[in-house]
Amino acid sequence: MLTNLRLVTALGALVMAVVMVWQQTPPGNDVAGGSAVQLRSTAIPLAPPTTSSKAVNITNPRPFDACEDIPYDVIAQLGLAFTPPKPVEGVRCEFDSGNYQMAVETFVWRSYDESIPADAIEMDINGHRAAQYWVMKPTEWNNRWWFSCMVAFKTSYGLIQQSLYYSPVYSNPDVDCPTENLMRAHQLAPHYKY
Repeated sequence: MLTNLRLVTALGALVMAVVMVWQQTPPGNDVAGGSAVQLRSTAIPLAPPTTSSKAVNITNPRPFDACEDIPYDVIAQLGLAFTPPKPVEGVRCEFDSGNYQMAVETFVWRSYDESIPADAIEMDINGHRAAQYWVMKPTEWNNRWWFSCMVAFKTSYGLIQQSLYYSPVYSNPDVDCPTENLMRAHQLAPHYKY
């Protein structure tokens, strides 16, 4: 009885293997044109894409780096060098003013229109399209945490986000986030790359 069970199991496995190989093998050796496909290796480099090609153009992943492209003396004169500018994750630069911090980020994978919320106030800053909005608004229940507001600039490659954040508990004097961030946007806009 056990021998018959083993024989039936082995025969079932063999039939299953034949079915699997049969399903994965194409029905014939020739393609629609009647000739077989031949794969060969060559040392010839690929031709660059032509203008009619559907290849995606690769963009510069770092078209603007605030830590490298804004001169340190400009940052120091504006009072944003309480601690040295700190690069974070390649596209973000953090500035310290003592009672608040700022971060300037460059995005090439997200557009300006995708980024701004519906309640953003759009404006023109030094001839560039920009929007101002709260990220975390001050409310009664969160008055011990960080408040944050944003100014976003439209660029040819995506957008530049300038965020200002502070804590009402530790910031002395208190900060008017939108007004201060807008002032800093006007001061830093000439140094941004659009």
